[in-house]
Amino acid sequence: MEPLWPSRTHDMTEDWYWPEWAAHSTRLPTFQVRDTESSHGRYAAGVKTITVKDLVKFHGHACDGLFRGAVALSRGLAELFPDGVIDRTDLRVLSRNSPCLGDVAAYLTGGRIRFNTQDVRDIPGVWFILQRISSGTTIRVMERAGVYPDDLAQEEARLVSTRQATPEQVDTLREAQWEWVRTVLLTGDPAVMYAVEPLPDWTWEDVPYPRIGVRTDVLFKQVPPS
Repeated sequence: MEPLWPSRTHDMTEDWYWPEWAAHSTRLPTFQVRDTESSHGRYAAGVKTITVKDLVKFHGHACDGLFRGAVALSRGLAELFPDGVIDRTDLRVLSRNSPCLGDVAAYLTGGRIRFNTQDVRDIPGVWFILQRISSGTTIRVMERAGVYPDDLAQEEARLVSTRQATPEQVDTLREAQWEWVRTVLLTGDPAVMYAVEPLPDWTWEDVPYPRIGVRTDVLFKQVPPS
């Protein structure tokens, strides 16, 4: 489905939380999303554009995990929505229990634990399982082995395990992560770095959360205009 409204200019300018190299990158994905128009409304006529800078505002900071998650999901969501418009009323998502990956998954898919459309697992790596609720079509997108440097992954794990870090260690790790994002992630081919596979027999397991609610803002999404 083609967007009904023309594309607008989106803010990608440098800011204290948005590095200069990201502001000028031409390799960052953008996402066209469709939602409903009110608390009990039908599908909105137009679509919205989400940028990686928008994801930073939601997540709280720019980091390698957020960039990796965004690139991975750009692959997976393009597979589920070949027309380029992501229906955030029609998705479930499973990811690693990571601050970065879980936040990117929630923002881009509309998945929420409290509505039984988002869940997490303590499985290492950058991966997502995405399912279109209406059709049951399910795919997994996963970062291929060797894409992210082992030494960076080991240093991250070491600092987390000790719960201690010097200022120099924090700075050194961040600079190494940014160097990898700039020179590898944003220069390589996403199709080479992130594999997508269909999961035809995969079944969503209900989230074990006792306060699951009804998402009322999508109940009447198919109601035609009056």
